[in-house]
Amino acid sequence: MTARDTILVMGATGLLGPYLVEAATRLGRVIASGGRGGDVPCDLTDRSAVDSMVGETAPNVVIHAAGLTDVDRCEREPSLAYALNRETAANVATVLPAQARLVYISTDQVYPDSAGPHAEGSELPVNVYGRSKLAGERAALARGRTLVLRVNLFGPSRTPGKRSLSDFVAENLAAGNPITLFDDVLFSPLHMASLAALVAECVERGLTGVYNLGSRDGMTKADFGLAVARRLGLDTTCATVGASPAMPRRAPRSKDLRLDVGRIEVALDRAMPSLREEIAKL
Repeated sequence: MTARDTILVMGATGLLGPYLVEAATRLGRVIASGGRGGDVPCDLTDRSAVDSMVGETAPNVVIHAAGLTDVDRCEREPSLAYALNRETAANVATVLPAQARLVYISTDQVYPDSAGPHAEGSELPVNVYGRSKLAGERAALARGRTLVLRVNLFGPSRTPGKRSLSDFVAENLAAGNPITLFDDVLFSPLHMASLAALVAECVERGLTGVYNLGSRDGMTKADFGLAVARRLGLDTTCATVGASPAMPRRAPRSKDLRLDVGRIEVALDRAMPSLREEIAKL
């Protein structure tokens, strides 16, 4: 990477987008793009619009963080899920010059409902969201010079109208609203600041292929919520620990989405942080 490089961040107006834009400044000149905002607004489902944007901005690196992440809405509207999670990636991969690099931000939801941690190569999504994101990965990987990162995340939202799980816990506990924290669901997210910095590092190192990018150990969402509360000094009287509900019309979800991060640790030659270390960054 050089100071003359141009990094185009797609999905810049999403939850992770502002963190990616900030972290990418170390790579060169950053151009932010969202569906209706950013430096260069663009409808990524319109291939001609994507082609025009790429032609005008001439990026060396594209970080594709756009998509439909509402798991239940994806289940209700599968055509929309595939349009936003798969077709947008296909459009970018098709129009991007061969010498440019593509980073596709994917999800831990590509993994099965079985005991984790899950390693790359064991994909079997149980919901439309996971299947549409896996299809997006494959569309992105159809070209060379592509990096796919499977993630989960938390941290303070910088985007109005969007909030992470830690935001949900903090806002409700601060307001004294009753919430249930699930003790039968495991995951291994990263703070968005850490995640974005790692994305930039992966670009700097020229990584390609598929990698899990998460915390080293993980924990239940109940333990996560209680740890967030302790970190922020919040009363947990209104929090109940229980099992995830079997709600009608709710999309199926895997209960153990911890990520095996061994491959990325080898590639970066260092250990990923623990989830407790990441919570301490709140």
